[in-house]
Amino acid sequence: MSNSGLPADVDEIMDLIGSWVEMSGYLKWNEQAKIKADMMNVRHRWSSSRVSSETLRGKCQAIGLVDDETTKVVEWLHAAQEGRQLSPHGSYRDFRFNQEPTP
Repeated sequence: MSNSGLPADVDEIMDLIGSWVEMSGYLKWNEQAKIKADMMNVRHRWSSSRVSSETLRGKCQAIGLVDDETTKVVEWLHAAQEGRQLSPHGSYRDFRFNQEPTP
């Protein structure tokens, strides 16, 4: 676990997302699709036993997401943890971040 309170793999992913946001100033549609796809394709990475909404919210704010973007990401987390489907853009449907989930 890092200082953020997130597992190392999720923390790295969120740092990557933060670098994307820093470059463009916002969370673009394709970046949103990648997050949703990973939440669907690697559900165990985002399980409630590993990632709490409060901790993820704090990390989203720390990496520069605005309130609306943070709310979206946390809502996607809740949906994934509840077993609901997220609908990433078709070209990103099979996307997975390279970071291996840590125990």
